[in-house]
Amino acid sequence: MSRLSRISPKKWWTFLAHMGGSWARSADKRRQTRALRAQVQIWHDRIVDRVLQVTANGHLDLADTFSLRFDVMVFLVSAVLRHLHRIEGSQESSQMLWDITFAGLEESLYARGVSDLRMAKRMRTVLQNATGRRDAYLAAWADPASPEAIRVVIARNVFNGTASTDPRIDILLGNLPGFAASVLEPPKPIATTVKQGDTA
Repeated sequence: MSRLSRISPKKWWTFLAHMGGSWARSADKRRQTRALRAQVQIWHDRIVDRVLQVTANGHLDLADTFSLRFDVMVFLVSAVLRHLHRIEGSQESSQMLWDITFAGLEESLYARGVSDLRMAKRMRTVLQNATGRRDAYLAAWADPASPEAIRVVIARNVFNGTASTDPRIDILLGNLPGFAASVLEPPKPIATTVKQGDTA
């Protein structure tokens, strides 16, 4: 007689109930993750829209290249992460935003013709550079004793080591007031209109 056949019916029901509860919790977690990812994707798309606005208008006096978009993207994502870090329980969404950002950068590299064989190495380099820059931005913002610190970091990361008094830095910083809050704002519900004469 097998060990399974010796399990009492009561234990079987207890086991099945436990498995059912575990499956339900797992399904709930997957649904929550999908919903969060959809929300974070909206945040990411809003950041991308602002990046394209900043880089395309020529105000930064730099060519609109992948490198410039990358630099501005990391800066603006860092600004949103700074805002998220003040919100309790935002660790998962913060990490998801960072991950989605790099999924988007990987797609951009593919579009630029980077082959599969070179992609892994290129992405490691991109991630290392971006992580270092993100950490430098967050550290500069966290230093209230040195308001000049963020200008120094921007000068180094975006403007190739220009002076921290460069007026283009003010243009980039001018995007920050209200930006993170607007990115994280819940999407507005789609309005529906009822034609005159229609009945419910």
